[in-house]
Amino acid sequence: MPGPNWYKVLLLFLWVTPHTLLAVLAAVMWKRRLDREYPCFFAYVLYRIAVFILLFTLYLVQGMGKLYEYAFAASLLLIVALSLGVIDEVSRDLFRESHFLKVSARRLLQCVAGLLLAVGVMLTVYAPGNGSVRWHVAVSVVNRGAAMLQCGLLLCLLLLPRFLGLSWRRPAFGITLGLGILTSVDLATSAIRAEFTGNGVRDFLNLLTTGTYLLCVLIWVRYLVALEPAPPPPPVLPHTEVEIWNKALQQFLKQ
Repeated sequence: MPGPNWYKVLLLFLWVTPHTLLAVLAAVMWKRRLDREYPCFFAYVLYRIAVFILLFTLYLVQGMGKLYEYAFAASLLLIVALSLGVIDEVSRDLFRESHFLKVSARRLLQCVAGLLLAVGVMLTVYAPGNGSVRWHVAVSVVNRGAAMLQCGLLLCLLLLPRFLGLSWRRPAFGITLGLGILTSVDLATSAIRAEFTGNGVRDFLNLLTTGTYLLCVLIWVRYLVALEPAPPPPPVLPHTEVEIWNKALQQFLKQ
């Protein structure tokens, strides 16, 4: 039987590795100037790295469990906001050929953001309990609601371009696919945690969540490092050949 430390070692590996890859991804995006093409996703990546550094530091320091919980809960709110920004960004990229779809997606996201903000404020004010309990309830409900809405929006982003005949090799598809998988698993694990509170289930869900996060980061690295090749430029005809075609066309028109 392996010792009990194997779980902590594996969980630590699945926690550190994705953020190391995100640092590499951020460097590649900055070098290729993809931060200008996908600024919100670039900010999302940097924020994920910054949150990891903060939480990992609190994890290593003894007696910081309560502060760790508050920092983790607070970080979820900005992650939700940045995720909606990323969805808006990839929708504009995927639907850039269709002005109607691009405008419709942006208006839908604005409505979703306003709804989530209103729900969060109402729960913080009217939820039972003291301020600490209200804060945790508001964050939890807003995070779940955002995950449900994001799953629906990301599913539409993944399916609609298929019917429009767009290429699946574009970086926006990789960003959407990774974010969709991450959001779906997070929503499913949140529902399971609410029903089952055993240590075995909790440990399994922790591994599932961190393993899925690593998979999604690998998808982002794959799509953004190996970009879709640019279409070849149209062939340029020599000047003499152009003159020959012009003369042939003029003779044909005179007949």
